[in-house]
Amino acid sequence: MNNVLPSVDPLADPARLHAQTVAMNEALILAAVRQHELADEAEGVNLRLQKTAGELAEKARLLDMTHDAIIVRGMEGDIRYWNRGAEELYGWSREEAMGQFSNDLLKTEFPIPIEQMLEVLYRTDHWVGELVHTKRDGARITVLVRKTLDRDGAGNPGVILENITDITARKQAEEALRRSEEFNRSIIESSPDCIKVLDLQGNLLSMESGQALLGIEDIRPFLNTSWLDFWTGEDRVAAAAAVQAAAAGGEGAFVGFFRTLRGEPKWWDVAISPILDIHRKAVRLLAISRDVTPRRALEETLAQRAAELGRADRSKDEFLAMLAHELRNPLAPLRNAAAILQTAEATVAERTQAQRIIGRQIENMSRMIDDLLDVSRITEGKIELRKQPVALEAILTAATSLVRSGCTVRHQELAVSMPSPPVFLNADATRLEQVFTNLLGNACKYSGDGCHISLSADRAVGVEPPEVIVRVRDDGAGIDPELLPRVFDLFVQETRSLDRAHGGLGIGLTLVSRLVKLHGGSVEAHSQGLGHGSEFIVHLPILRQAPPPPAPPPPVAQETARRILIVDDNTDSARSMAILQTRRGHVTRVAFTGPDALAVAAEFLPEVVLLDIGLPGMDGFEVARRLREMPAFAGTFLVAMTGYASSEDLHAAKQAGFDEHLVKPVDLEVLRDWLRTRIPTSPGKLR
Repeated sequence: MNNVLPSVDPLADPARLHAQTVAMNEALILAAVRQHELADEAEGVNLRLQKTAGELAEKARLLDMTHDAIIVRGMEGDIRYWNRGAEELYGWSREEAMGQFSNDLLKTEFPIPIEQMLEVLYRTDHWVGELVHTKRDGARITVLVRKTLDRDGAGNPGVILENITDITARKQAEEALRRSEEFNRSIIESSPDCIKVLDLQGNLLSMESGQALLGIEDIRPFLNTSWLDFWTGEDRVAAAAAVQAAAAGGEGAFVGFFRTLRGEPKWWDVAISPILDIHRKAVRLLAISRDVTPRRALEETLAQRAAELGRADRSKDEFLAMLAHELRNPLAPLRNAAAILQTAEATVAERTQAQRIIGRQIENMSRMIDDLLDVSRITEGKIELRKQPVALEAILTAATSLVRSGCTVRHQELAVSMPSPPVFLNADATRLEQVFTNLLGNACKYSGDGCHISLSADRAVGVEPPEVIVRVRDDGAGIDPELLPRVFDLFVQETRSLDRAHGGLGIGLTLVSRLVKLHGGSVEAHSQGLGHGSEFIVHLPILRQAPPPPAPPPPVAQETARRILIVDDNTDSARSMAILQTRRGHVTRVAFTGPDALAVAAEFLPEVVLLDIGLPGMDGFEVARRLREMPAFAGTFLVAMTGYASSEDLHAAKQAGFDEHLVKPVDLEVLRDWLRTRIPTSPGKLR
C-alpha cells in the first residue's frame, strides 16, 4: 500500500483542494491503522521498523489536528481508530470508544437500508451520504459521512475508513429556509389583498394573489398589459402618479374605485413600492390592492352617525335645560300651597284648594319622573311587560277617559270609533293605556282650541298574523317636515319657546315607539306640515279568538289595624307616611337609621315594616337580613321602598328577605290592598 501523501497545489480550485484533503485524510487514517497493525508485529523488529512506526505516529498526530471526526472500524463494525475530532464531536474519549461497535455506540440512523449502503460500498469501495448519530449527551446530530473501503494486497476487505463532518447547523438552516419559504407562500396565497408585480411603466408582469378577488379566472390575457387600464377618470390619474412615484424609488398610494370582472363595485386602497436591485435602483414595482368597500361603507355610516349624534347631543342639551325648567315648575305652586296651609287665617276653601294643588303637582312630577325611568328601563332592556288577554276597547276607553276633560276645557271634539266585533290582545294593559293616553294627550295639547280629534280602531284585512290598526288623528298644529323622520327619537322635540305653554318633557313619543315595539307592533307618524294636523298609526298583533271570561274577583277583605314600622332617612317622608297610616287606623312607629330600626323593632314587634333601601350606613337590605335572622320577625311583612325598580333590584330585595317592593312615591292604594290581603303571609318570599 502506497503511504505517500498526495501533494496539494495551493493554487488549485476549492473542489479539487477538498478532494485532495480528503484523500490525504484517508491516507493518514490508513497509515494510522497500519501503525497499530505494525505495532503488534513490531516487537523485536530492527531499527528500520522503529523508524517507520515513528513516522506513522506523526501521521496519526496530524490526523488528530483535523476538525473532522475520523473513525476506522473493522468489517464487523468494531472501532479500531478514534481521532481527537471524534472525541470532540461525540463526547467519548479514544479509550472509551476503541473496540465498541460504532453503530451501537452512535445509534446510527440510516436513510436507506443498510444492505443497500453496503452493496454500494463493496462494489465501488466508496459511499457518501447523510446519517443521524446520537452523541454521548443524547443530542441527535446530522453528519455527512464519506466511507472508504480499504482492501489488502489480495483485494479482500480490510477496514472501513469514515471521514465525518457535522452538518446539523446547515440542515437546520436549510429546514428553516424551507419553512420560511413555505410560510411566505402561504401568507401570500391566503392574503385578502391583490398582490401584483409591475414593470416601471405599470404593465402587469405577474399576479401573486387576488385573482378571485378581481373575478379573473385566467391571468394570462392580462399579463404585459397596462394595469392602469383597470382605472378610469381621476382614479387613473392617481394610479399613474403612484406608479411614477414608486418607479422613482419612492412610495405611491391612493384609494380608487372600479368594478371587478363580475361587475361588483369595489373600493380599493392601493400601495405601490419599488423592488430594488443590489444597487438600490428600482427594477420592478410591487402593487398591493386591498378591498376597502366595507370600510368605505362603514366610514360613510360613521360620518352619518356622527352627524346624528351631533344633533342628538344638541337635542340632549336642550332637553336637560327643559327638564330643569319642568322639574322646577311644580315647586312654585307647592311652596305657595305649603304657605297657605301654614297660615292660620286661611279659610277651609283655601286649605282645600291648597291640598288639591299639592296633590296635582305631585302627580305631575311623579308622571314626569315615571316617564324618565321608563325610558331608561326600556333603553337598558330592563322593563318587563305583564301580558295577559285584554280587550282593546277597555284600553282605549281608559285612555280617552283621562284626556276627555282636557278636550272639554279646550272645546275640542273627541270622536271615538271602536272595532266590531271586539278585538283582544295579549298585552300589558297598563303600558298600552300609557301609549294611547300619550298620543291622545299630545293631540289635545297641540291641536289648539276648537280642533277635532279622532280615535279609531279597525281590524286589518288580509294581514297575517292578524293585527289591529289604531289611528289618532287631529287637525291641529301639525309637525315640521324636518322633525317628522326623527319624531320618535330620544331628546327630539319641536322648537321650544320661552312660554312652554304645553309643558311636558317631550319624551312621550319615544316611550310610545318603544312600548309598541315591545308588544310586537309598530307606530308611524304622518303630517302634511305645520298647520295641517297630524296622524299617528299604531299596528298591534291581536288574538285570533276571544279569551274565556275572567274568574269572579275574590271578596274584599276587611281592613284590620296593623302595627307598622316605617323606616326612612327622609324624616318628612317617614312622618307623613306614619300620619297617613295612623289615620287609617294602624299603629305606627318611625325610625330614620338602620340601627334605630332594629332597636324599635325589637321593642315594638311590628307586623309590617316599610323599609327604605337607601339608608346611610346600614342599608335597607342589611336591616332586612338582620330582621329575618330573628325568630320574632320570621312572619313579619317586609316591604322595600326605593326609587329603583329594575329586575336586579327586585332580585336583590328577594334575596334580602323582603316580601314586596314599592317604587317611590309609594302607591298608597296598592299598599292598602296588601295590608288587607297579605297578612299573615309566607315570610321572606316575594309574590
